[in-house]
Amino acid sequence: MSAVRTWLLERAATARLVLAATCAWVAAVVPVHGWAPVVAALLCTLAAALLLLRRAVRARGLLAWVLSVGLLAAAVSAGVWTARTVVPDAPGEYAGEATVLTDPVTGPSGAHRAQLRTAAGPVTVISREPLPPAGSRVHVTGRIEPEAASAALFANGPLTVLEEPGPAWRLRAEVRGFLARCALGEGTDGGAAALGGVRDHDGAGLLPGLVVGDVEGLAPGLEEDMRTVSLAHLTAVSGSNISIVALGIMWTVRRTGAGRGWAIGAAVAVTAGYVFVVGPEPSVIRAAGMGLVGAIVLLRGTGTRGPAVLASAVIGVIVLRPALAGEPGFHLSVAATAALVLLGPGLTELLQARRVPYPVAAALAVPITAQIGVTPVLLGIGGTLSAWAVPANVLAAPLVAPATLLGMLILAFGLLAAAPAGPVLAAIELCGSLLALPATGCAWWIARLARVGTELPAAVWPWPAGALGIVLAAGAALGLALAVLLRLRAGPAIGAAVLVLCLLAGTLPPVVHRRVPSDWQVLVCDVGQGSATLVRLGAEQAFLIDTGPDSAAVDSCLSEAGIREVHLLVSHFDADHVAGHPGVVRGRSLTAIQFPAGAGGHRRARALLGAHPGVPVTEVEAGTQFSAGRASWEILWPPAGAARPRPAATGAGTVRGNGTDREDAAEDTNASSAVVLVTVPGLTVLVPGDIGEAEQRRLARTVPPVDVLLAPHHGSSDLSPEFYAAAAPRLGVVSVGEDNGYGHPSAGSLAAFGSAPVLRTDECGTLVLAPGPRVAAAGGGARCPV
Repeated sequence: MSAVRTWLLERAATARLVLAATCAWVAAVVPVHGWAPVVAALLCTLAAALLLLRRAVRARGLLAWVLSVGLLAAAVSAGVWTARTVVPDAPGEYAGEATVLTDPVTGPSGAHRAQLRTAAGPVTVISREPLPPAGSRVHVTGRIEPEAASAALFANGPLTVLEEPGPAWRLRAEVRGFLARCALGEGTDGGAAALGGVRDHDGAGLLPGLVVGDVEGLAPGLEEDMRTVSLAHLTAVSGSNISIVALGIMWTVRRTGAGRGWAIGAAVAVTAGYVFVVGPEPSVIRAAGMGLVGAIVLLRGTGTRGPAVLASAVIGVIVLRPALAGEPGFHLSVAATAALVLLGPGLTELLQARRVPYPVAAALAVPITAQIGVTPVLLGIGGTLSAWAVPANVLAAPLVAPATLLGMLILAFGLLAAAPAGPVLAAIELCGSLLALPATGCAWWIARLARVGTELPAAVWPWPAGALGIVLAAGAALGLALAVLLRLRAGPAIGAAVLVLCLLAGTLPPVVHRRVPSDWQVLVCDVGQGSATLVRLGAEQAFLIDTGPDSAAVDSCLSEAGIREVHLLVSHFDADHVAGHPGVVRGRSLTAIQFPAGAGGHRRARALLGAHPGVPVTEVEAGTQFSAGRASWEILWPPAGAARPRPAATGAGTVRGNGTDREDAAEDTNASSAVVLVTVPGLTVLVPGDIGEAEQRRLARTVPPVDVLLAPHHGSSDLSPEFYAAAAPRLGVVSVGEDNGYGHPSAGSLAAFGSAPVLRTDECGTLVLAPGPRVAAAGGGARCPV
């Protein structure tokens, strides 16, 4: 304790800033109920006063102490006030004017979304109708649904445009379009296309994402591959982009002989313009706050301590955009920056002591420490570990800065291209295309790292899910910190021991339990809040009904079963049933694709088929039967001509109950979900997808008794007891995610199974079904009755 007290007294200013940032963050995140946040803030303030009063008196800095307490109180007040006023406390109807802040994006389900600034605060609008361009002043009616610290507005109909985008917004659209055209090698007057023609490699689509966050042109599967090897931060503008741009501007201004103040001013101005071009959405505001402050400190060279700088950035970002306090992206950014600040210099020195040259040591320290810092947070939000995350980031790091700076130069040429036409425009586009050649080459290398990394062994590292995995990952991070920071002789050894023990404890159990029992017939895979059911066809062949939302989870399930060939049926195209499809083909072949008749026009259907050209496709409907290997299956629903999406019910409550992503508010495909009756030796299993009460009631007249029934719609309360009674299962199974927030499974769903035992994937992990039916839990925990 004496060492902690000494540290606090020696670094009083840093401690005050860290306390202020912590209080502001907590006050903006915690649910606001009465005076609880205010009381908590006052207690934090009192603790800060007790810790630092001695230092304030000794240093004769009473005024500085008063000002720091004022800063603390102001930060807390800002957090409490904004949490009360910006984020709605409960769902409610909204009708009023708003400004479209970001370019509309069409999601895989066909829904359109964008960021709006409304009288109720910033919201994400989701609409079935196309949205107007960024900068438009609109009138919108719909229902606001708060989610944590953010909010979604589900529009009731088309947005009425009150005012078209102004000149600045139109210029922004032209500049972004110029970058995309140059990256692809396209030009309106042929100037850009004159050099090399149209580029269709992965780098051409990735460059706009890396520079301005435009991911519309990403090649199929690339974003998922980059997520697997922890390169997803390069598909959007991050703090590193802002730092690169700001440092480039400041270095250029200083080379002209201008003072440091002019350099900082220029960096701030350019960063503000850059944020406007990217889109002033919350994630970009967060990136700008972190990146710009870090770049300015690097230029100043004042020796300001990293934690104080980080705390200042946190306070500024939360006061400006308090909704970010609850966003995973903000947590990742702070975790990565904190790891860099605390561990980066020490690890660099440690590597230098081992005779590693400084540039190499620094290049290794940055991605290693950042990856260690974000790993516990990634696991907490459902991410995965990859053995190739650090190598991929190390190999990508040298090319991020060139790609970003060249992209910024292309944007500058885009400003010049806004006015002229004819030969002048062609010359400008040619210059932009020349710059795009090396820029897209850098982006291609980054994309290639992702593509190759996902095909290598251990692309998804075996690691326990839930709280245990998070604790072990945090322990590994602590071990690295001890090894790097402790100056004692035994420090590195202690840290290395902790690191190795945590890695072994996290890796060995999943590896030991990697294979499922040899007599398995059906696996209900644990894919979180989603569904994926695997039916055995042969030694290495299987029939897969849905893929779940997470490619890593379904890949793990298929690997545990030793599957190499997959026949895929997609019950419907909600994200929690099909978004994991890239994981199905990691090291495997896809032999066939089936989905309900009429669903092929869905955007996710087109994406699936586009990612697997040449694979035989069959549209199914009630009455069709199939067999392969040891299994046969019959489609019980939808009836012929009925497989069409229907408009979703008004109100986000319905969408939240569906357990789908926000984009699926635009259309409801649950009613046309395929219901599959699977028959394997000694076992019948009914997989009903997400059908609701009306569909279940109709099927209750014809559905046969089965051995195992998967709860429709993850155990939603939208059910028909007659359906459960007609199926008369001997065993009930619910495929559901832990703490999913949708109330799944509902009490009514569990009761509808009657006397049949019910097992859940959130409690038991992957469920192994064998004739009998006999069941085993591949990842059973204390709550699993198996």
